Order: sequence, then structure tokens, then C-alpha cells
Amino acid sequence: MYDSEFVNLKSWKIIACIITLAGGFQFILLTFIAMFLYPDGYSFTGDYFSNLGTTINVKTGSPNIIPRILFLTACVVVGASLIPFWMVISTFFTEKKLLKYISISGSVIGIISSICLMSVGIFAEDTHYFLHSSSAKLFFSFVIIAILIYSFALLLNSAYHYVYSFIGIIFSVSAISMLYLFRYSIMINIIMQKVIVYGYCAWVTVQISAILKKLGITFNYKRLMGRPIKKIFFRFKEFVL
Repeated sequence: MYDSEFVNLKSWKIIACIITLAGGFQFILLTFIAMFLYPDGYSFTGDYFSNLGTTINVKTGSPNIIPRILFLTACVVVGASLIPFWMVISTFFTEKKLLKYISISGSVIGIISSICLMSVGIFAEDTHYFLHSSSAKLFFSFVIIAILIYSFALLLNSAYHYVYSFIGIIFSVSAISMLYLFRYSIMINIIMQKVIVYGYCAWVTVQISAILKKLGITFNYKRLMGRPIKKIFFRFKEFVL
């Protein structure tokens, strides 16, 4: 009985991690495709992420249908897929009451940030500016808070190496720099925005790697993700050429 309960508990955690990894992968893939298909060209250092989700190219007025759909899908799917991650990670901080309460608060804030991320994709900047900008600000703010909380929890948890905590602290400092120190520099702000978004994906991947290791599973990410990416690249290249 207890063995079957343990297997079921372990299984749902593994499935949750796979869902989150798949959600992050599709976000990176779809946003890059959206950048490639963006009407009149997309500048990685001159256009915000949000530009991919507008109904038109805000600079030229050209219709932005396909990138808009891709961005909407990417944000909603990755936001939904991150919710299981925040639920799973909290289960590894139950040894002490303090750690348990810290992790639960971090996960609640993390789940709220995921909902805000979904809203960023749903509400286009050019048609629902207030809702979009508010969702984006709340997303970044809640993500920073959630990761800082877990960075503190990781330091208190002897089962984790301190490097997992430092990664979160570095991410948070970078995010705060973008939101406050570089907000008046458009180019730096645009670049930092992308660094933080993809950095968030990297932070989650690192934490999932640690979770899977605790569950007795070691993933070869290079082998797991490298081959599908190569196949997609070559097929896309053949289609274009």
C-alpha cells in the first residue's frame, strides 16, 4: 500500500516536471518563430517581447496575425505549465515548519505570476494597454519575489547545494536592475527583458533538474532537447528554401 502511494506521488511529480519543461520549450520555440515571421522585421534589441503579441506592427501598421497567435499561445501554455512546477517544488521543503511556510508562500506567489504571464499574452498591448502593461509588471514583480523567497528557502535547506540559491539571487538582482535601474534606457531595457524571460526558463530548468535528481532521474538535456531542435531547424530550412 505504502509503496503504491509512493509510486503515485513520485509519478505525478515527474509528470508535472515534464509538463513544465514542455511548456518552456514551446515558449522559446514559438517566440523565436514569431520573431522570424514578424511583419517588416523584428529587432531583438529594438523591439519588446510584447510587440510580438500586438494585432499590428506598432511601427509600420502592418497586420500581425500569425506572430500574435504564436505569442498568445506561447504565454498561455507556458503560464499554465508553470503552475504544476510551483506545486511540486513546495513539496521538497516540508522538513521544518519555517521552510514549509516559506515554500508555500513562494509557490502561491509563483502561481500568481504564472496567471499574470498568461494575461500578458491574452491582452494585446495595442488594444488593451492597461491590462497588458499591468499584467507584465505584476508578472516580473511576482517572479522576482517568488524566486527570492525560494533562494532563501534553498539556503536553509541542507539537502540543496548553495549554488541553487545563488542562481536565484543573481536572477533576481538582474530583474530588479531591469525594472528600476535601466528603465530609462530603452535598448538595455529591451535586452534585459529577454535575458530575464529566458533566464527565468533557465532557473526553472535548473530547479527541475534538482527535483528529478531527488526522484532518482537524471535527464540528459542536450540529448533530450538537441535532437528535436535539430530536426525542427532542418525541416524549417527545407520549407523556406
